[in-house]
Amino acid sequence: MKTIKELMEWRFACKQFDEQKKIPENVLKDILETARLSPSAYGLQAWKFIVVTDAEVKAKLAPVCYNQLQITQSAALIVCCIRTDVMGENGVVEKYSNLSGREQNKSEEEVAKFKERLNGTMKMMGDDGVKVWLQKQIYIPAESMILAAAEQGIDSCPMEGFEAAGVAKVLELPEYLIPTILVPLGYRNMEQPKKIRFGMDEVVEWR
Repeated sequence: MKTIKELMEWRFACKQFDEQKKIPENVLKDILETARLSPSAYGLQAWKFIVVTDAEVKAKLAPVCYNQLQITQSAALIVCCIRTDVMGENGVVEKYSNLSGREQNKSEEEVAKFKERLNGTMKMMGDDGVKVWLQKQIYIPAESMILAAAEQGIDSCPMEGFEAAGVAKVLELPEYLIPTILVPLGYRNMEQPKKIRFGMDEVVEWR
């Protein structure tokens, strides 16, 4: 089994995939399971992963993704969305608080205090602040998928170059789901370029 460091050395932002090679369903599910288990602030998991494997859907997405080849050539395109329906009666805070209360045998009082604390935090942030906060967190499961894919010899190319509103329209997503990062997955059909990184002394400072 490769180490995380070895996986990081192996992976790169693959721009061309072999369109003939498909990812086995069980492997794809394992990759998504790794994303599902990723950490999030307060454990809220305010995200949704839309898995696109249909060629016609990918073709429709291409124009709102600047016609980048990774979109149509990928074996699976993972659209990582944040959920902005965090507050309210059926919001993520309510659902997660109740679920964690049941699973961890918390008292009604403990659950109520947890909800109050989270809702208070959200109100202090405001709608725009909550959106930015959630968008920062979605990169954690995206990275989990990238490494889980690399462990299986599957390439990826994390992408921000797309029109979020256009992607949402093509996929007919509800308003509360906002596409934030795309993770095309597949098998490379190109040579791996030399990895360029700044040296340790440039990026790490000891105090």
